[in-house]
Amino acid sequence: MTQSLAVLLVTMMTTLPTADLVDDMDHAADAEFVGRQLVVSWSPDGVVAQLSEVEQSGGMTMVKGSDHSVVIGQGKLIDDYGGTTTYVEMTPTTPWRLWDGYEVVDGEQTSGADDSRTVDVLEDGHLRARFVLDEASSVPLSSEIFGGNGSLYRYTALIEVGPRDSAPMIDMTDMPPPEVREMAQDVALPASAGHYWRADSYVAAGGIQAFYTDGLFHFSVFELSRKTDGGPLADKPSVEMAGRGGYRRQYKPAAVTVLWRTADQSYVLIGDLPPDHLELVLIDLPAPDRANALKRAWRWVFG
Repeated sequence: MTQSLAVLLVTMMTTLPTADLVDDMDHAADAEFVGRQLVVSWSPDGVVAQLSEVEQSGGMTMVKGSDHSVVIGQGKLIDDYGGTTTYVEMTPTTPWRLWDGYEVVDGEQTSGADDSRTVDVLEDGHLRARFVLDEASSVPLSSEIFGGNGSLYRYTALIEVGPRDSAPMIDMTDMPPPEVREMAQDVALPASAGHYWRADSYVAAGGIQAFYTDGLFHFSVFELSRKTDGGPLADKPSVEMAGRGGYRRQYKPAAVTVLWRTADQSYVLIGDLPPDHLELVLIDLPAPDRANALKRAWRWVFG
């Protein structure tokens, strides 16, 4: 789950949904810089924020907090948390595209800087996202994500941006061998949820990871054993979403995580999608349910 969050954190920062910006996305990914990244979210559960160090070099991006660093790019993910390093390799197969329900327009220049440009993304005629891009590199200097009611949901900004030195961004000398995530062949999760489509699915530790996107936002759904303890989410209060109870969720500045269980499985969703989209996709995913009495007794006796 931590690894998927890392993917989403950096993908959100580097993927830009504009009419002709496939080339600009590649251009932004090649930029070399260091800086600090501020992320603030006004979630249904309160305001959350974080400040991270960011460095990008050689098509790879590092996001580093006080005790956690993540490096992502070129199908590789290196996650260092609490002194434990995980190295994962995946091979995405689905090309980028933007959901046709979005309209991309040139935004009003509000920064007052001649070296940036603004791009707006509309959904049903309402502003869903606004990006301020560096004119030379196409790197997003800031982004604003709006909820379905028009209120600001997430603000992200690169601050104190500057050139990086020539030293390697990360020392690969003692890196553990990578865990190669293979494509999953038998996936029971739906091909679409809301207007999001399932782009790729991988065999993950203990189950399946299905990656969904609409080209602007992203989320992964992990289908796991019902015995999965749920980690910190298991201590969260049960909330109602999509007209159903039994969900446990946690909002962090860059992503939301949701845990629920059916009679036979546990599911964890983690993504950067706004709250109104989250409600819609949950409708199309397996609904929370309790195991029947016989199964509960069996598990109590045999584990």
